[in-house]
Amino acid sequence: MIRVEVIEQFTLKNFYKLNNIKRKSIDAKGTLFIGDTFECDEDMVKYLTGNNEQGKTVVKVIEIEPEIKILSQSPIEELEKAINVKAEITTTKPKKKKSSKK
Repeated sequence: MIRVEVIEQFTLKNFYKLNNIKRKSIDAKGTLFIGDTFECDEDMVKYLTGNNEQGKTVVKVIEIEPEIKILSQSPIEELEKAINVKAEITTTKPKKKKSSKK
């Protein structure tokens, strides 16, 4: 998720897509005021930074939080799986040397 701060007041129809909204002013659903911060996805950030109908930038990015991948197994089990590779050992018998006695 990306944390942004509002630099120009605006109203948003997709208000439900915003997470962890922190208000610095009045709490009005759908309207965001200067100084409010919230988290949203990359597509919403692109939209709010100029890729919209008005071509206006209304937010600035203040923090990018990396997504954490949740492992289905413990890291030790994954490492064991990676190391536990089947190997086939083949041996060949040395050929007998023919001795030539004359």
